[in-house]
Amino acid sequence: MAHLKLKPASAGHRKIAVNDIFSKGNFLEMNGIAKKNLSVLIQGFSTKGIKGTLDREISSITFDSRKTKKEGLFVAVPGFKENGFKFINDSISHGASAFITEESIEGLSNVNLNQNNVTAICVEDCRKALSWIGSRFYDQPSRRIDLFGVTGTNGKTTTTYILDSIYKAQKKISGIIGTIHYGYAGTKHAAPITTPESLDINRMLYEMAEQKISQCFLEVSSHSLSLKRVHGMHFAVGIFTNLSRDHLDFHETMDNYKEAKKGLFRDNFVEKAVTNIDDPVGLEIANEFRGDLLTTSIDQIADVVAENYKLSESGSSFTLKTPFGSCEIRTRLLGRHNIYNLISAASAALINGIALNDIEKGLLYIDQIPGRFEKVPCDKGFSVVVDYAHTDDALRSVLRAAQAFTPGRIITVFGCGGDRDKGKRKAMGRVAIEESGFSIITSDNPRTENPQYILDDILEGVPSSMNHGEDYKVIIDRKEAIRFAIKQARLGDLVMITGKGHENYQIVKTGKIHFDDREIAEEAMRRMP
Repeated sequence: MAHLKLKPASAGHRKIAVNDIFSKGNFLEMNGIAKKNLSVLIQGFSTKGIKGTLDREISSITFDSRKTKKEGLFVAVPGFKENGFKFINDSISHGASAFITEESIEGLSNVNLNQNNVTAICVEDCRKALSWIGSRFYDQPSRRIDLFGVTGTNGKTTTTYILDSIYKAQKKISGIIGTIHYGYAGTKHAAPITTPESLDINRMLYEMAEQKISQCFLEVSSHSLSLKRVHGMHFAVGIFTNLSRDHLDFHETMDNYKEAKKGLFRDNFVEKAVTNIDDPVGLEIANEFRGDLLTTSIDQIADVVAENYKLSESGSSFTLKTPFGSCEIRTRLLGRHNIYNLISAASAALINGIALNDIEKGLLYIDQIPGRFEKVPCDKGFSVVVDYAHTDDALRSVLRAAQAFTPGRIITVFGCGGDRDKGKRKAMGRVAIEESGFSIITSDNPRTENPQYILDDILEGVPSSMNHGEDYKVIIDRKEAIRFAIKQARLGDLVMITGKGHENYQIVKTGKIHFDDREIAEEAMRRMP
């Protein structure tokens, strides 16, 4: 493990006139960005072949042929359903003067390069190329601000929000790119995916740098790491939270999933790292990382430790011990799992030069994080909480957090998403039943799957000792399930509605419909006498 050397946060940058990066539906192309020579954009990136001149001025880059502009560069990224190679001619018809493809030069017989005066560049990996040239087109923005990359199965969103609170206490405006939204300084765009494509990330980072935003907190998903969305970016700090089963529909094995997460530290330039060594994968990262490092723990010896923690309905408290001193932390965040998130964020701020007393202030005033143990207003003598927990480990964490201050029963409403990792359904069923006083198994986002089949998978995890009607109930319709849970609640109980958290929609076979767990719960409570 490397010795720690603190450096001051980077300074802000000059401001130029640019368009608002956010719009309804898509990111806007920004004015004021100078054209870049194609030779400069591709410099340093390995190619398999080039046909045509590299002495071209490129005005824009896209991986969607329909959005290609005059003097544009089209990157033919292989998709999940269609290969971008099929749309090269379409991009040319829209004005592309160059394109990048994984196809060999010899395989471009259907493209008349000379007639169209178009340059073809062949590469091994279009996704890596997109990230590389996107970074150079937008003046390598990840080197112009302090980029914090947070990866792990659970806790990414919360950790970014905690970091934002710490920097707010310093009167610093930050950017956040993650599961809930992309934005900064009050400008927000709903997040369609946790980690955007590399071109979008670089565009957003450029805008932040030009607006004198000095740091950005980026959730780095395992999908994005596998798909090279952060390839070649410079991270001031990389943070690892934990690893538990998820996304095996994509990664297939836990080993593949683990290696994807470790890829943040292995395959990118990460100047400093923070890693939770109570998790075995976090320990692996700590042992392999060669830059400045802070390890975190609750249960063992580490650089940063939370000691003597106490949990209550109003929040948490603990002693934060660091190489730079100790302090008493009080926070509104609930549960042991959030203490891990708190010490990860605190460590990331410490290693990036924020003083311990300033971190203490930031942790004290954390706002409610949407959909993360979020309390729904209730005056009926019981509590109602919504949470994004959608893995067995996350579900166990939030239920145990609730147990610490709930005198009555915990009534859990949960389901599992369709078209996603089926292997975790059984485990989630077992956790919900074992950790709750009563459980209601229902739909989450079924997508194209038959909801009943999803529920059948969940029921396989229900212990044979549990009885339907006494210990749990199956209600396919999520709205009815929430209403039923509210009706069952008594004085001192807590209704825990999990899986969707901040989401205000449900994805069903016919598409996306409006659905907000909080709204349904509030409606059900209004119906009560």
